[in-house]
Amino acid sequence: MTLRLSLAKNDPLQTTFSCPEHAIHYTSDTVTRNRPFCGSKATTTVRKNVVGQSLHVGIIDWPANPNDLPAVLVGSRRIEMIKTGLYTSPEKFQGIHGEWYEWQIRECRAQLVPLKVARSQTYIATFVTTFTKALFRRKESAALLISPEAVHILDDIVVTFIYFESRWRERELARSRSWDPGYTAGATL
Repeated sequence: MTLRLSLAKNDPLQTTFSCPEHAIHYTSDTVTRNRPFCGSKATTTVRKNVVGQSLHVGIIDWPANPNDLPAVLVGSRRIEMIKTGLYTSPEKFQGIHGEWYEWQIRECRAQLVPLKVARSQTYIATFVTTFTKALFRRKESAALLISPEAVHILDDIVVTFIYFESRWRERELARSRSWDPGYTAGATL
């Protein structure tokens, strides 16, 4: 049965991933530090709550320079995210047991594929969002769906998903701004 981690907010940098049926509960918290003349640097901390105890799962250090790559740690293990494409920006990483996986964007959603000798198209994790309309408002929900055969790398999936989805959203925002004639580079919101 597919594991569904529901996001409290559709913001992977600042949310709670939960699955009450399996008593799984992850939190991501991002703290930004402004440094004079250097821009801002941020750190995302991921924790897992198990039987009332909060355990450190991973950290993503977002550099002040957008051209530098963020540092991704799961436990004490550094994960190198390797960009493998251009437009949809797939990125691969090596999991805890030595297997390779690749995050891809398909139909505007992040999906994780195991990389084996032949490229597989079997997704082991997919990010989904749904919108429902109420009378005067629109409700959005988001979830990370994980297949049963991938539960053994759940910490890797959650941390690398936060990294990949955040980077993809950042690139999409930059791309949309480049088409907006009213947007001036460097302006603050």
